[in-house]
Amino acid sequence: MFQVKADVISKEEISPGVFNLTLISPEISRSARPGQFVHVLCGDQNDRFLLRRPFSIHRVVPGRAFEILFQVVGSGTDELSRVKIHDALDVIGPLGNGFKYSPEIKSALLLAGGLGVAPLLFLAEELTENHVMFYAMLGAKTKTELLRYIDFKRLAKKTFAATEDGSFGHDGTVVALLNRTVHQLRPQVIYACGPEKMLQKISETAEDFGIDCQVSVEAKMACGIGACLGCTYATKRGFRLTCKDGPVFNGRDIMWGGSDVEQLPLDGYDYETAEITDSD
Repeated sequence: MFQVKADVISKEEISPGVFNLTLISPEISRSARPGQFVHVLCGDQNDRFLLRRPFSIHRVVPGRAFEILFQVVGSGTDELSRVKIHDALDVIGPLGNGFKYSPEIKSALLLAGGLGVAPLLFLAEELTENHVMFYAMLGAKTKTELLRYIDFKRLAKKTFAATEDGSFGHDGTVVALLNRTVHQLRPQVIYACGPEKMLQKISETAEDFGIDCQVSVEAKMACGIGACLGCTYATKRGFRLTCKDGPVFNGRDIMWGGSDVEQLPLDGYDYETAEITDSD
């Protein structure tokens, strides 16, 4: 874990309200693993921006830089969307436990809902480097909200898309698409990120077919290092901390809906008003 002043070298709005930032940090880029996250100070450390915001590491330029992908949903992400090239951000990372795979894994399925592509593109690139064959399934409400489809199509053996309005790919949810195709694909492991209800249904399908399933979950977060105990997640082994024990958990270990705190999207919690903003 490092605390650095990371210069912004690239900023792109890849979809309305969705931004990709590239930040210089040899330390973080060298040690980051797929599924880990960084904790970013989104403005001056005053009463308005006292708490950092967590963002999945989207991809890395080894030994030089890393990227984050985020959607503007509150004052923190709105402030972050206004940064300029050469601005320096105060960043702590890499944090948390990421996705796991072993040399025995020969086939995988990466499954994302909406902004759930954020940690999975990093994983897709690493699996490709290690010659692991994988499929990808991306879901969104509409075609304009389908993120990184071309990137996954370039890397995966086959990439599937699902839109709830039928504007692109499968007409329906990505969970419905999974249920239609899982018996044909038969991956050894499923890696997933997205809304909690989606992750629950994916985990249940995976368990029905005897497939290992690793899910990246989201929770409101304060310290990011396991000190404040504010990001608890209920598992069959007791309460765990999303920032320290996760954010990646085995799907079969989670007590879905069993946490004593409400689970919120990483970028969907307005820390200033304590209200849920428009996430997803």
